[in-house]
Amino acid sequence: MIKNTVFYHSEPFMIKKHKEDLFTPDAEFVCIRYLYCSICGGDYSTYLGRRNIYPISLGHEWVGEVIDFGEKVTTFSIGDLVISDFNFRCGKCSYCQANQSHLCIRNNDSLFTNRGFSNYANIHYKYLYHIPIIEWLPRACLIEPLSCVLHAISMINLSKNEPLLILGGGSIGMLFCFYLTRVLCFNQVFVCENNSNRLENLINNFRIRPCISTVANTFDIVIDCSNSIQGCSNALYASKPRGQVCIMSHLYGLNTSFIYEQICKKELNAIFPLRNGETQNIKNAMELIQNKWKSSDDNMLEIFNDIELAFKCKNNSAGNKQIINMVSTIFEDE
Repeated sequence: MIKNTVFYHSEPFMIKKHKEDLFTPDAEFVCIRYLYCSICGGDYSTYLGRRNIYPISLGHEWVGEVIDFGEKVTTFSIGDLVISDFNFRCGKCSYCQANQSHLCIRNNDSLFTNRGFSNYANIHYKYLYHIPIIEWLPRACLIEPLSCVLHAISMINLSKNEPLLILGGGSIGMLFCFYLTRVLCFNQVFVCENNSNRLENLINNFRIRPCISTVANTFDIVIDCSNSIQGCSNALYASKPRGQVCIMSHLYGLNTSFIYEQICKKELNAIFPLRNGETQNIKNAMELIQNKWKSSDDNMLEIFNDIELAFKCKNNSAGNKQIINMVSTIFEDE
């Protein structure tokens, strides 16, 4: 048994620290020491109170170290660095058998004691992936969200000859820019982002084109990464009739009826990607972060030693991605 510290979202804008006992992992579970964990749009939606599911342990964009494992675990060793899939994939249901395991009938099974905004956890081995040696470890927090971007891209009919608009330059918007410009070599990627520091980062690192304000019926392909009602509305406004719209925002608990209305009025081809698709996306994302992400890109990743400050600053900080050093966060006042 070890002493564990877990941060729970207890109500809107409130994060509380709890001390808990963590017992020896069961046969198919691995004990992880969390090192870094970043904030995703879903985490932030809970922080804002859009999802009334309190108290809850959050954080799935993490990198950690294996410190113990159960007797049936044979693929991991103490000291291994690992990341997590968001989904549980049983491998047996009709969706898993049809290479659609992100739709697994058990994908929401919570086979973990707690998530990444904490010190330790026991988690089922099927969630875990070894990662290669990464020059700067916080980059590993980009692998899971990049896998979500790869899944979304696979659902869009892309053309290098058509300009493409991204609404929002935060974490997911940044990773779309990375993949479209650095990997696919698109040169007509426009980004609308109100945070001038984040927009400047994207211009300098990925050579995107700034879009100061949206114009009606302008783009054939629009990707909404704003995590806001206004951003999503602007995305639909900027789409040409019969254009493609990919909505990545987490708008739970808000009035989103306007989305359906605009889809109908413009006959838009709208997609709402679920998580990260097939497991190959995780493997491909791992390789891309290892081989295509540059050290100069790291200036877009902002490291926090205080989880509450990271959430408070998420929308206004200069960094495109907020990553929390969980070791410093937990022990700084102890």
